Amino acid sequence: MASTYTANTGLEKIGSGEQAGAWGTTTNTNFDIIDDALNGVLTIEVSGAITLTTSNGAASNGHNKVILLTTTTSGAFNVTIAPNDVEKLYFIKNATDQTATILQGGGSGTTVDVLAGTSAIIYADGGGANANVGNISTDLLADTTPQLGGNLDVNGKLIKFGDAATAGSDDTLELGAGDDLQLYHDGTNSYIANATGALKIATETSGIAVTIGHTTSETTIADNATITGNASVGGTLGVTGVLTYASLNDGTTALAATSAELNIMDGGTSATSTTVVDADRLVLNDNGTMVQAAVTDISTYMNGNAFALPSAISSTSTLTPGAAKSIYQRVDTSSADVTVTVAVGSLAIGQYVVLDKTNTSNSMTITWASNSGGVSLGSDVDIAVGFYNGTAFSFIETIKS
Repeated sequence: MASTYTANTGLEKIGSGEQAGAWGTTTNTNFDIIDDALNGVLTIEVSGAITLTTSNGAASNGHNKVILLTTTTSGAFNVTIAPNDVEKLYFIKNATDQTATILQGGGSGTTVDVLAGTSAIIYADGGGANANVGNISTDLLADTTPQLGGNLDVNGKLIKFGDAATAGSDDTLELGAGDDLQLYHDGTNSYIANATGALKIATETSGIAVTIGHTTSETTIADNATITGNASVGGTLGVTGVLTYASLNDGTTALAATSAELNIMDGGTSATSTTVVDADRLVLNDNGTMVQAAVTDISTYMNGNAFALPSAISSTSTLTPGAAKSIYQRVDTSSADVTVTVAVGSLAIGQYVVLDKTNTSNSMTITWASNSGGVSLGSDVDIAVGFYNGTAFSFIETIKS
């Protein structure tokens, strides 16, 4: 009688009187298949659709118990369990950045999506063309006494609580041996309920500040509060009375501003004639932080953004200004004639383009694209300037000696 095979793992059952002298090879193959089915871990670098095939009497990728899907893919992909009449159980980890859809048969039965970065226990019922695939849930909701064996890493997610009717009811965070400290929200207000000892807001490291802030508005903690030490304000300081500037400091140095200087910062309209020199500073808002900037730095910035200085052009090209800046463009004709087409690009009215032919070899031909005007500059060292008037270019030509 010829060999037959187990229905779900494909182990070869040698028929009576069959494979004389070959039992060892067949048996060892069967052991390898069993080993993979019990503990086999297979890593698959995903590049598209995958088929997990269980072969009869031969090792194949579908025999492995644990499937690790890796590599970044261009889109979601299918993992097909084949053939469609085998019953299978897999532990699948999807380490790609796309969703893996697990199916069997033609996919007309149920399928399971394993999202990117997640794992699932998957089973297939071997139901043929309409086979179903399901997953065994690892949901903790059914466990009424869950415990952690280590620290809980929330993986960038939130631990969310609903509204609690009273302290100690559901959706309350409790700290301490009993209900010593409770945090909850009743749908209207938020509460920190302390049932023992003192409620202390403290830092464990010297120099670390404690800040009480708000997002839109807040009620003052106390009227006529007196601060005998240093106070640090990390947000907006609202003052309804008089705040004397002489008592303000940055923790080490008293505020040296005069009342006149403070009035200027507050929007005073008086002004005097001032000669600006290199040592002067301007006050700027640097992405939310007020800083002083040297006038020489401001000058460098303004000059750097007034015009652009691209690399030299050495072959026929189209020059398209990518920003509203005038351009000084060198043209190198040392190897061949060069034709430059000047487009308007992002130029604004009054900005200009300078084309400087940097050597006496060959010629430079210029086409001012907006008005189809052009000029051909021969072997002499020449320079051309085009001014953009909002509609077209006008240009003058000057020959350098």
